[in-house]
Amino acid sequence: MVGRIHGFLGGVLLTSTVVYYTGQMFEKNSKFISQHLKQSNNIIQNKILTDSFYKNQEIPNNQITTLERPNFKETCKDIWNDEIIKMVNWVYSINWYKLGLKIDDEANKLTDVIAEQFINKK
Repeated sequence: MVGRIHGFLGGVLLTSTVVYYTGQMFEKNSKFISQHLKQSNNIIQNKILTDSFYKNQEIPNNQITTLERPNFKETCKDIWNDEIIKMVNWVYSINWYKLGLKIDDEANKLTDVIAEQFINKK
């Protein structure tokens, strides 16, 4: 009997979670669609039917801002991508020609020291 109650409550929890997140998605989509419908209406009324758009209308703001990240996984991806971009920029900032000259100079100095040690032993 307890298994059935837990199963029922788990189903209620799962269903209510799906309904809640679906409602949130519909709300975000409705804001997006509403903004584009307003812009379309504005274009039809002011640009196509009259020229008042060019006289006194400012450019509409097309940005939709959210105050939260979609989920923790996306936040981790953004942090990871930021670190990868920093690493790639660091690699691009290296002057490979000067680095090669420096390594060549140090290698020559090292081989000279080793050669002097062998010559002095004989």
